[in-house]
Amino acid sequence: MFGLKEKREWHEIETRAKLLPLDYYKDFQEMKKYIWATGVSKWDNAVFIFNSLLDLLEETSADGRKVTDITGPDVASFLDGFIDEKSWEDKQREILNNKIEKLE
Repeated sequence: MFGLKEKREWHEIETRAKLLPLDYYKDFQEMKKYIWATGVSKWDNAVFIFNSLLDLLEETSADGRKVTDITGPDVASFLDGFIDEKSWEDKQREILNNKIEKLE
């Protein structure tokens, strides 16, 4: 059951998503459906995943890159890894390394 806190968090996620360029917003909507359908079980995990996904999409759009430049051609597989805790850590390491590489 969702309370006021959860509704507020979800509203913030949706508001943030709507600020993305239209193509990225549409991609986010499709990714969101997939994430819900594949079974994120804890609300805190869902909030973390969606906010992290938005971080990634915001950065990707700011860099002028396509979503598939980050996800590869198999977006579902990317999301599966994005959701999986161990793979999640690997993805975060990859993102960090890419950011540092750009700064050098």
